[in-house]
Amino acid sequence: MQARQSASSAFVISLLVAGWGLYYVGRLRWALILLGLILTDFLLIGLFATPRALIVGLGVALALKFGSACLAAGLVWRGRAGAEPAGARLVAYAAAVIGVAALLLVLRGPLFGYQLSQIPSGSMEPTLQIGDHIISDTRLSAAPKVGDIVLYRYRNGEAFKRVAGVAGDRLEIVNGELIVNGRNLGLFHAAPEHVRRPESLSLAPTVIEPGHIYLLGDRRDNSNDSRYDGQVAVADVTAKITGIWYSKNRQRIGTTFE
Repeated sequence: MQARQSASSAFVISLLVAGWGLYYVGRLRWALILLGLILTDFLLIGLFATPRALIVGLGVALALKFGSACLAAGLVWRGRAGAEPAGARLVAYAAAVIGVAALLLVLRGPLFGYQLSQIPSGSMEPTLQIGDHIISDTRLSAAPKVGDIVLYRYRNGEAFKRVAGVAGDRLEIVNGELIVNGRNLGLFHAAPEHVRRPESLSLAPTVIEPGHIYLLGDRRDNSNDSRYDGQVAVADVTAKITGIWYSKNRQRIGTTFE
């Protein structure tokens, strides 16, 4: 018996909502399996939380959606579609999937282990540029260390800076060069043209308090960091930035930070 469904409709709604087209052609179990595969894909992204993992994971998710769209349309075209669910049930399925997806998006950090953000300011240039899309590891399995770029709670939002010192470290800046525990780290990721102002050229010796870190921006002359706002509690660190997954400058896509 010829199916009543439309192959083009099955294809399009599959692209709109994961599994919707499969449900439309009477394959609810397949639709649920597809949702499970996509969920697993995003869990695997969080396991690595790197730009490459995100790019590959998004590619897999898109491939799964496109493949399911072709499958749903093919079942209709070959006359192998099952009974079409009532319109209200189709809409309820789509609403449920969208609702769960929105909830998972909000809870992405604690559930999947990663966070996506866009750089709004130039305080970390040239490392991070305005408009860069970054991925961050929210699991914080290890304590922040010198050189890490972290997200942290700042006033009513979040900010991002580089860790220059951890608890117990003694640091100072002499002629623009960062010295930690007597070790000269040079300009510490800052470009020479960004280290010209007096407050960027020198800093009196400072000892980092227990449970705190000292943060600096790579664009030292234009960064509100620990020189002005004081040391940051480790408890206020929310994630470690692991890299850039998208940028207007294609050469920056996939950049990772150790």
